[in-house]
Amino acid sequence: MSVTRATRKADRFEAQGYLEAALEFQEAAEESAGRGRWRAAGLAAIHAAIAAGDAVCVFQLGERSTATSHEDGSDLLRRSRAPSAAERATQLSAVLDLKSKVEYESRAVAEEEARLLVKRSRRLVDWAGEVVR
Repeated sequence: MSVTRATRKADRFEAQGYLEAALEFQEAAEESAGRGRWRAAGLAAIHAAIAAGDAVCVFQLGERSTATSHEDGSDLLRRSRAPSAAERATQLSAVLDLKSKVEYESRAVAEEEARLLVKRSRRLVDWAGEVVR
């Protein structure tokens, strides 16, 4: 497990803004999947998951990761002490494992891959909503 290298302090009220971003990205992911735009669906799902993690970290800890490695965000989420944080951090890591492939590789994003990302991000966004609200 890596140690979060960089964080930014945030007021708890900012958690709602991150949650709203997560919801917006999630909606875009689901709409893109519905149209068969697998890369767009996958990328929006990844950003939804990241924003959901940020929402929880800001709400619970008053900070979010600013490290270049998104994996550090998973580590911070794990330490947030939110209910089920360790399990959700593992889910976030699984989403982030596909980030480079979806965002930077020239290969097509498979439907199954995109649908899995959308499903995982939905779980994270719903959970973040429970924690922050």
